[in-house]
Parts: sequence; C-alpha cells; structure tokens
Amino acid sequence: MTANGWRRAALAVCVGLLAACSARFEWRELRTDEFVASLPGRPQTVARDIDLAGEKVPMTMWSTGVGPTMFAIGAARLPAAAVADQSSRDRTLAYFRDGLVRNIGGTVTSQRPVPLALSPGSARRLLAGEAVEAAGNAGADGRKSRLAARFFIVDDRIFQIVALGADGEIPPEVLDTFFTSFRLTPS
Repeated sequence: MTANGWRRAALAVCVGLLAACSARFEWRELRTDEFVASLPGRPQTVARDIDLAGEKVPMTMWSTGVGPTMFAIGAARLPAAAVADQSSRDRTLAYFRDGLVRNIGGTVTSQRPVPLALSPGSARRLLAGEAVEAAGNAGADGRKSRLAARFFIVDDRIFQIVALGADGEIPPEVLDTFFTSFRLTPS
C-alpha cells in the first residue's frame, strides 16, 4: 500500500471512530436491576402488556431517538411454557423477531446465533441468543428502513436490543457500540 493509501485508510478509521463517539450519538449509560447498556441520549421508559401465545406478559421498553433513528431495549419475564424446551424458545424468539420485522413491513436479511457473556460465577443460563437484520418499507425520504436487533433468553427473561433507522443512517461502529454495551448485572 502506498503512503497515500495508508493515509486514506487511517482517515477512514478516524472518521469511523468519530462517528461512533460524535455529539450526534451522546452515549449515556442506562442501569436497571437486570442490565447495563449505553443508549444515545436519555431514554424514555414505557411498560405495556403483550400477548404471548394467549398469555399476558408485561414488557418494559427503554428507548431513545437520534433524529429519525431509534434505539430501544426491552425486557420481559416469560411464562414457563415459553422457555420449557428448545422448540418453545425458538417460537418465543420468532414471536419477538417477526413482530418487529412485521412492524416495518420488512424482510429478514440476516439471522444468526449470537452469544452473550455472563459474569464469571453467574447462576444465570443463556438459553437462546439471536442476531437479526431486516430491511423494511421506504420512508418519506424514499430510503428503506434498516432494523438490527439482538434477542436473548436468559433463564425466564427475554431481552431485545433494537436499532432502527433509514438504510445507511446508522454506521456499523454505532451498532457495535450499542450492542456490545449490553450486559447483564451480576446475579
């Protein structure tokens, strides 16, 4: 690589790092009894019941927005039937994943298992983890929406970590900062 090429590469890395730390994304740590995560801005909290296979499940969501881009974390205690076995957990993940994708009129473009590091000596058990990306309907600006999410079932709890914005609006470094900041509090 030429000296000019190295300069361009270094500049690209610096721009990427600045985007992840820029004033546009003012990262603030959110601490709950169950988890710690970074959100860009002061989150609003909303609690509502969702219908999971005919059972009412209270869910709490913490969300922030940066312009038209939204970041959210949801947590709910699941009924025993939703986590009883692998098939039940698969259906539970599908319920949450498909609901988000349906909300944006989207299609899943990427789906894979994803780990979640637990504190050493933790009694918690990660039962399922999934990373999902989806493309959705175009907004008023004509750009398609992009959804990136992580879902974790830990013991009898589900956590969903979601970023949603116009295609190309959320830099990969910002998604990485958001997703890697999520960790469970020690049990």
